[in-house]
Amino acid sequence: MSLDARLASSLCARLCHDLGGAVGTLAGTLDLVEGPGERPGEGSGEVGSEMLALSRETATALRQRLRLYAAAWGGPGEEFDAIGLARLLEAAPAAPRVGFALGRLAPGTRLPAALVPLALNAALLAAEALPRGGVVHLSGDPGEGLVAWPEGKGAAWPPPLLALLAGAPMAEALAGGPRRILAPLLSALAAELHWEMSLGFAAEAGAAPLLLAPARG
Repeated sequence: MSLDARLASSLCARLCHDLGGAVGTLAGTLDLVEGPGERPGEGSGEVGSEMLALSRETATALRQRLRLYAAAWGGPGEEFDAIGLARLLEAAPAAPRVGFALGRLAPGTRLPAALVPLALNAALLAAEALPRGGVVHLSGDPGEGLVAWPEGKGAAWPPPLLALLAGAPMAEALAGGPRRILAPLLSALAAELHWEMSLGFAAEAGAAPLLLAPARG
């Protein structure tokens, strides 16, 4: 299997995993609302109303996550400003344990459609660097580059990212499977845009910021 095929396969598996829980919750609550032999909406009393409310909440969360993944993984779609990006990231799997602060993006910045997947995947990867929760900061501008910085206790970048930055081949990074797909995906997106990835200087007892910038020369 080619590297591109492995990347696509792992991304599809990750997508199914991340959406499967919400779909299962939605199906389960709808079954409870129906009850044996009943039509949707005929569940009895207060329990049925609570289950229906949970179904609506789950359906909304599922729709929002699909919008996030469409923007992050569906290829260039539309440009977004900081507010629009923040709304998309509210549906991230790590939320609300991890928050996203985009106020440091250059004032008035609207990321071109081609850079939106790069920014979103950098933020999602930074969220995976916060196993105990925290805040992901995203700053920069389209011309100079972007910076993703995970802030929180125990912040540490996933091993596949560190391996790629140290020069490891993509095949090695893909060995982590669907759970570790974001680092190889971000690397592939950056390469397609002719951008480079590197780590900046870490603050004391913290993770280093991830720097994404157009290649020079």
